[in-house]
Amino acid sequence: MPVATDTRQFVVCALGAEEYGLPIGQVREIVRYVEPRPVASELPWMRGVIGLRGRLVPVHDLAERLGIAAAAAAPAVPPASAKLVIVEHVEHGGEPVGLLVDDVLEVRTVAAEQIEPVPSGSGEIARVGERLMLLLDAGELG
Repeated sequence: MPVATDTRQFVVCALGAEEYGLPIGQVREIVRYVEPRPVASELPWMRGVIGLRGRLVPVHDLAERLGIAAAAAAPAVPPASAKLVIVEHVEHGGEPVGLLVDDVLEVRTVAAEQIEPVPSGSGEIARVGERLMLLLDAGELG
């Protein structure tokens, strides 16, 4: 009889050559990238807002938010494959926030034994074969 293992599902997003996982329960939908309307903001990762189903949704540049945009010399124009991952932002009353990513690759089921803490003590990382995927929490990205 097979032994049941705990698993978690993640939406796997690409930023350059790196992969990041967002818990599927935090993702509302994935939409093609549209250029947001600029708004004044103190947040350096705020790209603007878009209209989505009658609501204004703030758009955050995930690479900029994670501090990898400058290091990777990210282009000012997102690639043609760019997507907006619409997540529920718990700290803002469950309001949606769009996260700009280079692409959405797949939905991946990860077993608990494949997940390890990041050595710096900040977050978790999943080892899936030869791949490493940094696991993110949308509630901490606002």
